[in-house]
Amino acid sequence: MKWSFVPSLCTVLNLAAGTVSLLLTMHEHYRLAALMILFAALFDVLDGLLARLLHCPSEFGKQLDSLADLISFGAAPVFLVLFDKLDPSGGPGPVAAVLFVICGALRLARFNVSGTSVGFTGMPITAAGTLLALSSLLVSSIPPTLLIAFITLLSFLMISRIPFPSFKNKMVRK
Repeated sequence: MKWSFVPSLCTVLNLAAGTVSLLLTMHEHYRLAALMILFAALFDVLDGLLARLLHCPSEFGKQLDSLADLISFGAAPVFLVLFDKLDPSGGPGPVAAVLFVICGALRLARFNVSGTSVGFTGMPITAAGTLLALSSLLVSSIPPTLLIAFITLLSFLMISRIPFPSFKNKMVRK
């Protein structure tokens, strides 16, 4: 039996978890929404790991992964924080949320057109989104200005030229 569908199935589960997180946020179930982002992170790790283990990475899988990541680690965590900790009706919170999603999309596009390398240029959106979700889950109260500054910092780290290590090659021996 050919198992090449398994990595894409994990990517679809990542996307499903991110979408469910958005729905839970809309219904003010913020802790569950944050947990769904953590599940998305687990599936995101599994899709790449399984693609390498099963020797079936594909261009389709890479593109699907980026689309899933934009939802699960871009939109879902920033909307969670916006609705749980900030004022979504106006002001700097929504501006920071839009900036985060745009920078995440730019980061993913840059990754998709770059060649393979040992590490990452700019913080991966998965790391930024997971940190944002964890901040919502673990920090009960934080001043809005500090949270907006954190979102802005993560946004600029994603599009920065700062190198970040990749652990994926260490997880699977060649």
